[in-house]
Amino acid sequence: MSNATAENGASSYSGTVIAVNAVISVVVALGLVWVVNGFNVFYERLNRVSPTVEGGGIGSAFDAGNEMGLLVFMVEAIHAIDVIMGLFILVLVFVHWGAFRRLAARMRQPGESRMVPDGGADDDGGETQ
Repeated sequence: MSNATAENGASSYSGTVIAVNAVISVVVALGLVWVVNGFNVFYERLNRVSPTVEGGGIGSAFDAGNEMGLLVFMVEAIHAIDVIMGLFILVLVFVHWGAFRRLAARMRQPGESRMVPDGGADDDGGETQ
């Protein structure tokens, strides 16, 4: 795989390498779809927790046909924990997004001169004559 250099000095891949990778990706994706379609899962035949109980049924609350209080509590606790973890993940995403935006604002473009914090030009450390 050749690695060409763009005008700004950053390395980039040739169009041939990208095209070959795209073809390989499409072939792998279609192969996986073909393999997965071989598994026939019939959800109608799965066991349910009392789906025809009086006052309940499909689409009703989980605890309508369930007699086990501990199981109902555990399912509700898992749902609450799932919501809390989802909110925590969103907070982490937004904190990292903000941090990386601040970091990107401080970065220089290739070829841009380096500035010292007081706004002056960077000293190369040599003596002036």
